[in-house]
Amino acid sequence: MLGEKLAVLRKKHGYSQQELADKLKVTRQTISNWECGQGAPALDKAAELAKIYGVSLDDLVGDGVEFVVRGSRKPNQKILKWLEGKYVRISYSDKFWDMDLYGAKSAVKVLEVTEGWIRVEYTRTKDNCLIQKETVIKLIDVNAVDGFEVVEEGKE
Repeated sequence: MLGEKLAVLRKKHGYSQQELADKLKVTRQTISNWECGQGAPALDKAAELAKIYGVSLDDLVGDGVEFVVRGSRKPNQKILKWLEGKYVRISYSDKFWDMDLYGAKSAVKVLEVTEGWIRVEYTRTKDNCLIQKETVIKLIDVNAVDGFEVVEEGKE
């Protein structure tokens, strides 16, 4: 999963494997290996990657954090900041999200909005289990959001 995140973030920021390798002072093959899951960056390189991509080290390497990324446009930062702490339904057109995850009755809590990311939290049913639930944190590229609807606070 870390490898997938690294590839998604590299592409979002427009770097080739060679350009990123040059920034980190590693080989292109090292970047390729990380992205293919054949090894992982050392802590110092992971910290550099997190800084380059504008995410926390925890979000970069954490298994409980997923990324949703799409092209680029300039979002209204004031409006997005206002969403912090609110429950919202998010409208998106991103093939990487499970469509049933944010159905008409579902809402997510916006935990934080930064320059390029919206950090949300929601509860979903665990894989292959109808009773157990798990809390998931997702980092959403602000460019992936088409719109949102604020729902009554505390209501999922």
